[in-house]
Amino acid sequence: MADLDRIDTKILGILQNNADIANATLADHVGLSPSACLRRVAKMREAGVIRKTVAVIDPALVGRPLTAVINLEFHRHGNRYRQDFIKKVHTLEAVRQCYLVTGEVTGVLVLHMRDMAEYTALCETLFDADDNIVWYRTYIVTEVLKDEVTIAL
Repeated sequence: MADLDRIDTKILGILQNNADIANATLADHVGLSPSACLRRVAKMREAGVIRKTVAVIDPALVGRPLTAVINLEFHRHGNRYRQDFIKKVHTLEAVRQCYLVTGEVTGVLVLHMRDMAEYTALCETLFDADDNIVWYRTYIVTEVLKDEVTIAL
């Protein structure tokens, strides 16, 4: 865990809600000089606390209205098999999140797709052609109740 003080936490809270804020305005909000604020932000970027700055885009409004959550189970759990799967996942632009988890499933994926044809092709590529996937279950999202990208600090 990074060593963050109260001011760092306040900076992060502001930035994760508005990364476009001007440094001078951010500095004013947290009670620092602009140069001191800029140094703190740079330090948090360098430490990996701030991984990247992005725009949050509505997938449906850019032609990816179909969202699916997929649970899957590996047959073998060795590093080689896991790495093969990870490489494959990173080549597929529809896969937006992928987690290896504990419990009854090995992995959970979140995908944003154009249509069912893309979903079918993805399943053939990612699951059906992989002997290490025992099973997968797809859950099509019918309504988004919460989609928060910020982290509670």
